[in-house]
Amino acid sequence: MYREMLSFLSDDDWPVAPGEYDGLPCIDTRFIGTDAAWDCRARPYDPFGQLAFESILPLTVAAEHRAAVLELVARTNWRLLTGAFQVDLDTGAVLFRTMIFLSHGGELTPELCRGLVYSNVLTVDRCLAEFTAVAGGALVDGAFERLAL
Repeated sequence: MYREMLSFLSDDDWPVAPGEYDGLPCIDTRFIGTDAAWDCRARPYDPFGQLAFESILPLTVAAEHRAAVLELVARTNWRLLTGAFQVDLDTGAVLFRTMIFLSHGGELTPELCRGLVYSNVLTVDRCLAEFTAVAGGALVDGAFERLAL
């Protein structure tokens, strides 16, 4: 899966670099959205047929705003059809993860890579401003209403 994802990202003109996350190889990349740019990574788990793509949102949530951001995460995730936002309660880091599972040696095609990657970054691009606002102290209800999920 590593090779197929690397090929897809390279062919689609994404910047790519080999990386490591939790002691396993990953592919580091970056996306430029409507109002911000952020780091991303593809994490293949070949023996299990799993491939995760993660956007690391360009914000860190201060401890006093984590409860509000967690509420926005819960409300947003409930409405999403694919992927999920997550918050690291220790660091305040926020990421969005999409994942694909290919059972019994299924083939990872460029079309599957495209769906995995773009469903991720376009969701983040649509939601980033509201997550940033709540991380800065804005009210959750107004931010959630503006997401229009």
